Amino acid sequence: MDPPSQANGESATIPDENEEEAYLLLDKVIPAVHLKESAGDRSCCIYRIPHTLERVNDKAYAPKIVSIGPYHHSSDKQHLKMIEEHKKRYLEIFVSKTKDNGVNLCHLVDVVSGLEQKIRDSYSENLEFSRQKLIKVMILDEGLWKKHNNLRAKHLLDLIRKTFKPVPPPPTIPRQCCINIFSGPMEHSRTETSKNTCLGKISCSKEITEAQTSSPPPPPPRPFLGLIVSARKLRLRGIKFKRKENVETPLDISFKSGFLEVPLLVFDDFISNLLINCVAFEQFNMSCSTEITSYVTFMGCLINTEEDATFLIEKGILENYFGTGEQVSLFFKNIGKDISFSISKSFLSNVFEGVNEYTSQGYHVQWAGFKYTHFNTPWTFLSSCAALMLLLLTIFQAFFAAYAYFRPPKNS
Repeated sequence: MDPPSQANGESATIPDENEEEAYLLLDKVIPAVHLKESAGDRSCCIYRIPHTLERVNDKAYAPKIVSIGPYHHSSDKQHLKMIEEHKKRYLEIFVSKTKDNGVNLCHLVDVVSGLEQKIRDSYSENLEFSRQKLIKVMILDEGLWKKHNNLRAKHLLDLIRKTFKPVPPPPTIPRQCCINIFSGPMEHSRTETSKNTCLGKISCSKEITEAQTSSPPPPPPRPFLGLIVSARKLRLRGIKFKRKENVETPLDISFKSGFLEVPLLVFDDFISNLLINCVAFEQFNMSCSTEITSYVTFMGCLINTEEDATFLIEKGILENYFGTGEQVSLFFKNIGKDISFSISKSFLSNVFEGVNEYTSQGYHVQWAGFKYTHFNTPWTFLSSCAALMLLLLTIFQAFFAAYAYFRPPKNS
């Protein structure tokens, strides 16, 4: 099919009857084999890890003992076959308990069959499963999940919520003013009455239209908003690190008057896998917040070398059960690669901005560098004292030599 030619500077257009043919041609060139059309919908919540994130730690995304769902359901995974056999036994136990309530295996099949389309829409890729196989996988996984849900899964979810509980943002001044203005019962009743009238409806619709069409003012410039340097470099610039006590989540990081308060992070294999999977989920789910991504980026800025990890351990901010300090720094370096992160929308943007502003100017920066250079260890302190004494003796010697030259002693 030849494209329409252009003549006399006029733009070429595709006739309406050929538009459908053009789309069919595109479908033949790029067939929809993997990605589904519903991948961007809110119903989609299960994604396959891309290669850019999988190369950081591919073992963190793969099941070690049991697989749940179609993505890891494969007959060539030998280490998962034993649990697949146990799933049948768990399903029999589950069905034997539900029979007392009049629910048998046929009822479970009917329920899952009615949810087949919702199950498929939950995945970002096309499932190469037949209807019967998908129902079988879901019923077997459900039997295992129900069997252990009350024992371990509930405690695991509670642990995740308590470990990385998001920090609620403080109410802004306009929002607080609106709360104070419309908190009284008289204002509420008067507003409802005015909305019920014809004039009130016109006024409300006018305000809504103006609010939708008017563009918001540009945000003020923030020259100090950016990523921060490592922990040891911040120490050289006058930042004092302190472990924050009595907090509910490691995300509760604050900075004030030169003190950077960071809660304790007990870092082990479980937390590392949890961080990796949470970051991957936040990268795909557009309706999800990005607190974990912001936290990982912040810790990646602090822990750049093995010395940074050792310094945070000495300050009581980090407990390392993951490996060496070099392995910890390498983990945060790799997890921060190839991820989308907006520092202006981060809940730690004020911390980033405050630290950069504090370390950019002021006498405390030079004084902190001077103290670290000359008084960091007892040996540097003694050498600095010896150099100072030598300098004073040299000054005294030069003074008395000049004094004897200009004021020689009188002969008696």
